[in-house]
Amino acid sequence: MRIRKPIIQRVSTLLLLLIVATSWQGRAQGTSLVVNLAQIDGVELNPENVFNYEILNNTGSSKDVAIQGSIHYRNSALKASYSLNIRLQPGNNPIGKERGSSAVWSFSESGLKELFKDYGKLPQGTYEYCVSVSLKTINPEYDAGEPISECTYQTVNDIFLINLIEPENNAKLYELNPMFSWVVNYPFASHLTYRIRIAQVKEGQNNENAINRNNPVYQDNQVMSTSMIYPATAKLLVKFQPYAWTVDAYYKGILLGGAEAWRFTIIEDSLLKEYNPVEPYYDFVKHYGESTITAIGEIKLKYTSDMMYDSLDVKIMDDKGETVKIPNSKVGMHVGDNYFIIPLHERVRLGHGRVYNLQLINKDKQKFNIPFKYTNPVFLDGPKSDK
Repeated sequence: MRIRKPIIQRVSTLLLLLIVATSWQGRAQGTSLVVNLAQIDGVELNPENVFNYEILNNTGSSKDVAIQGSIHYRNSALKASYSLNIRLQPGNNPIGKERGSSAVWSFSESGLKELFKDYGKLPQGTYEYCVSVSLKTINPEYDAGEPISECTYQTVNDIFLINLIEPENNAKLYELNPMFSWVVNYPFASHLTYRIRIAQVKEGQNNENAINRNNPVYQDNQVMSTSMIYPATAKLLVKFQPYAWTVDAYYKGILLGGAEAWRFTIIEDSLLKEYNPVEPYYDFVKHYGESTITAIGEIKLKYTSDMMYDSLDVKIMDDKGETVKIPNSKVGMHVGDNYFIIPLHERVRLGHGRVYNLQLINKDKQKFNIPFKYTNPVFLDGPKSDK
């Protein structure tokens, strides 16, 4: 018995040391490998930068590791992930696009894959990007330890990639079925569909609160173009009730982003307004400097010239001084009385009920300014019979 006791003690000591060493090796990964995502913290991910992180290897020797990366959206099933096997050298190891080129990707749906891979874009929302690293071992009995993970969060909210055009913010409109239009800055805009939402703005609410909290008076989730007219079959818009509206863009059902919310108010029901379709020719030379005239789809003008060969340069400007494009900017005149019409409806893009300035310049450089209020005949009842 005295002979065996030292042997047993030595065996026990060796076993204890082996257990401690194995346990230390299992925990060593926790202190010997560090993932650093500082370069992409707060940056929207794309194929060019998704591997812009570093892994610090403090083990003192080269290590084969398995990297798992995942992009997961909060409160959504949208997810993208990849796996990558590389060899880390001692010290700091930048990964980068080149080393990440061998990564094997998987996506929760094909639309997300196309967005990310083909267009370098991620959907709107908040996502978590996590990278985990684990040591690879050829011995299945060896515990490589828990993977080392690091995560970062980012919110995608591209309100400047969709810009509303009309009605302008805080616009006062006269038609009950206004035109809504917007522009999109995505290079793949032709592949998008749009959702338009219109909601009442209640007292004390701003535009965003109204859109997000109130039930829409109108919503269309499958708008195929970047403009639409408020349908005659939709709920009637109420005069003097402020409304907020916005547009969201989708790629194959995946929300890409939305515009900021704008406000408009209907202040007059021009559909019920009678008008006389027989407008006189306006002699702007005799009435130079007079008050604003009304133009119902066109402007009828009279001009008396004392020159054998005369002409008028025509320009239309909005209330901000911006020039409005017109098909014909020069009109030929002859000596004596000239009666001519400048067609506006369906040829010039003007807002119903808005005030513009018609500027005419003859060959003697004499300038005439004619303010006019444009009335779109589409929004009128039509001619009324005399009683």
